[in-house]
Amino acid sequence: MNATIEAPEVQSEISLKDRWQLLMSEQPNLRIRNAAALLGVSEMELMMCREEGALTPLTNDFGALITELESVGEVMMLARNDEMVHEITGHLKGFKVTGGGSMGLSVGEMDLRVFFRSWAFGFQVVEEVRSGTRHSLQFFDASGRAIQKVYKTAGTDAEAWDALVAKYQADQPVTPELKSAPSPEPRVDPASVDVSALQQDWATLKDVHHFHAMLKRNKVDRLTAVELVGPAYTRKLMRSTDSIESPLDELLLQVKTNQCPIMVFVGNPGIVQIWTGQVDNIRRVGEWMNVLDPGFNLHAKTGDVTDWWTVKRPSVDGTITSLEGYNANGEIVLTVFGKRKPGQTESADWQAEVRVLEAKLCG
Repeated sequence: MNATIEAPEVQSEISLKDRWQLLMSEQPNLRIRNAAALLGVSEMELMMCREEGALTPLTNDFGALITELESVGEVMMLARNDEMVHEITGHLKGFKVTGGGSMGLSVGEMDLRVFFRSWAFGFQVVEEVRSGTRHSLQFFDASGRAIQKVYKTAGTDAEAWDALVAKYQADQPVTPELKSAPSPEPRVDPASVDVSALQQDWATLKDVHHFHAMLKRNKVDRLTAVELVGPAYTRKLMRSTDSIESPLDELLLQVKTNQCPIMVFVGNPGIVQIWTGQVDNIRRVGEWMNVLDPGFNLHAKTGDVTDWWTVKRPSVDGTITSLEGYNANGEIVLTVFGKRKPGQTESADWQAEVRVLEAKLCG
């Protein structure tokens, strides 16, 4: 498939494909998501400018397709938002579709929470990169924003991969009619919130999974609730005065030194991807803080995270503590917990890490 889609509200005799090539000649290391933003189009529109044969459109039976990824063996799965890129490599096993097909779940080596209502388009993408030919499955929402990407690795069963793509290949070429990207949800006016009711509801939480329902009952967005509920449950972290770039840098250095295992959550409206383990190879490169470990990479553009908080939630298993990062729109972009399974109390080591972080960075 070879499609040229002009950028919205831009009149030009130069095709989008040509403008992309010109941009890449000027910035050869620019990622497609950033190139799309600079060109004023969605990532999917830009992807569809690839050469004929590079794209294989897939059916929208996304739940069945992701379930059958187990057959291909090892893959690398990438979920991201504008501020965070979360990459895990492993074997997806036991993925289950729930909610009448609207949701999906896997736990273990590949830990996912999927919200299929946000999935609209899927493609196999074949592209030439410095390391050779790269195959991926890429999924987008109705506005062309990338939700999830699944990459073939050296450990992938190539025959099973090809069979999976053939099984879910669309019968007809996809001619997408993209919708406008949704605007960020507006923040709630703090004056409209009954803070006493919020505090009481927060104090009686029994399960961290009930948190979103509690916010809905109190008609408050997440960040505003965190700001209002008070220091018994939340504390704002400030940027350190030394060379540390962000609270995330500080925390990663702490848990690496003390070998404290963590859980790292990154998501967007279509998916939340989770990794659990100990970090080792952490490295800041310019505006990005990176974890570069076997099986897990995290790339955090920390300068675009405007608010960092530690958050405590009651539960039947005791207090559950997290580090949370929010962007300028008030959207949560990263959550870090201590390693824990349901039914277990939180690690004392993790609680100690959070206390040290708060002592360093709370104003």
